[in-house]
Amino acid sequence: MIIHKSFDLAQDRPVSKKPRAVQKIKGKLYYFWTDKQRALELYLEQAAYLHAGKPPKSKSAADRLSIKTLCNLYLDHQDSRAAIGEIELRHVSDQISLLKGFARFVGPQRLVSDISTVDLQNYRRKLIKTGKSPNTINNRLAAVKAKYNWALDNELIDHSPRLKAVKKITLRKQEKPVFTTRQIQALLEKACVQMKAMIWLGLNCGFGCTDCAELKWENLDLESSRVRFPRGKTGIDRNLPLWPETVDAIRKVQQRGELVFYTRIGNPWVRTVRSKQKDGTEKYTKDDAVTKAFSKLMKKAGIKVPKGVGFYTLRRTAATIAANSGDPFSVQKLLGYADASPSSSGRKIFQGIFRAESSVVVSDLRFLLVGNCSTDLPP
Repeated sequence: MIIHKSFDLAQDRPVSKKPRAVQKIKGKLYYFWTDKQRALELYLEQAAYLHAGKPPKSKSAADRLSIKTLCNLYLDHQDSRAAIGEIELRHVSDQISLLKGFARFVGPQRLVSDISTVDLQNYRRKLIKTGKSPNTINNRLAAVKAKYNWALDNELIDHSPRLKAVKKITLRKQEKPVFTTRQIQALLEKACVQMKAMIWLGLNCGFGCTDCAELKWENLDLESSRVRFPRGKTGIDRNLPLWPETVDAIRKVQQRGELVFYTRIGNPWVRTVRSKQKDGTEKYTKDDAVTKAFSKLMKKAGIKVPKGVGFYTLRRTAATIAANSGDPFSVQKLLGYADASPSSSGRKIFQGIFRAESSVVVSDLRFLLVGNCSTDLPP
């Protein structure tokens, strides 16, 4: 290969006086790059085509796309969905956190076209070795797969690693802790007005932290003792009866705005805070005051629990008791799941299947927790 002084890459007209790399192949001159190393790389990339008498295959925009750029494009799309209310802002925050780990593992500047199925398998293996929980691993893998599927659907890339080959971690069935009736009574005795109402909603309706934080007065009909509130995560509608204890606790909450619950300084109890960093990038931080306050409450009530037990355990307690009803569809509606169990993933569920808005299950729950505290629950 020699240096030619007047032609640019793949051009037949002079555009610069800088020396260019040139190679004669099958009687025709091909011009490459001013930089010798880059010229050699480009020649080696195209040599097989040129020596075969075929036009060189140029790299598409997708071939030059980095992991960092693709992640940012995907997150911009998610951000635009959040802006119109299609998804929650906290979902965008979760996606950022989940994809950062993958980008760091493979290298943010690495080309998307260079990522293989083996790279994804190695990422999965690394997550397992670092002791991540099966749920955490599956969530991270799901985020990576969602990013690739979005890129394929929007023609940003024309191929991806074999995503189906990267299997989820099988969750081992194990008993998760629930609250005993004595623990629930101790929590209610020490709870402030707002937290007491949240606890009753967690037990009565299977509400989690975000459910309580996003509940509005318009979702409540206290005169009829009903709450109609779709689960944000699945969009499944929940129209449930409220116990007298739940209604009484909610009535004691001071009305300060459209939301039922506000912190002392007037913020929602669970929120995603968006801030700008020094380098101009946006950072999302989740502020969950429900979890923090409930953790303090458990200590105040003298309740010693294993790691992982918190406000969400109220929802698990409700689900555990409701499961004894023998009506999986009512349990499904109570908790706002799209499917009653993993085995029903392919089953189409019709709204009419559910038993009278799950009233029977909710009544059973109250009987076990309020009417007869010793029944089916440890002392």
